[in-house]
Amino acid sequence: MEWLWLVGFVVVAGGVGLIAGAGTGTSREELRARGRWDRAFEIESRRIRQTDATGVLRCRACGSSGSERAGRCPRCGAIL
Repeated sequence: MEWLWLVGFVVVAGGVGLIAGAGTGTSREELRARGRWDRAFEIESRRIRQTDATGVLRCRACGSSGSERAGRCPRCGAIL
């Protein structure tokens, strides 16, 4: 008989959880914004960067050379 109470409690708790979580879905605008961010990230991550054996990259914005490890251009601050 005790297992019947346990099963009933689990069913009621699950129902309350479903009702409580029903209004927390993501909106369409949030999904669009995330999709735009994901596409921009993918495009940037696939962009080929010219480097040589010394680890020096050329800035795409101003043409200056900067360390690959620094990640930013020393002249303009753009991402290398």
